[in-house]
Amino acid sequence: MIGRLFGKLIEKTPPQIVIDVGGVGYSLDVSMQPSYQLPALSEHVQLYTQLVVREDTYLLFGFFTAADRSTFRQFVQ
Repeated sequence: MIGRLFGKLIEKTPPQIVIDVGGVGYSLDVSMQPSYQLPALSEHVQLYTQLVVREDTYLLFGFFTAADRSTFRQFVQ
């Protein structure tokens, strides 16, 4: 599982963002509230992540705190 990402923010179209980590662009969904806390493009950002696997897709969600991710996990189980 991908637990955390640290890299450059290269795309910001909330609720989706893209973070470049070592040349690989990870697309994440973030809630609208945290999206206002995101840095400017090309700046570094760190997000905790949760991968949700569904029958027809894989979704990667990003969170600013581990506590937020933990709360999210309670709802997706």
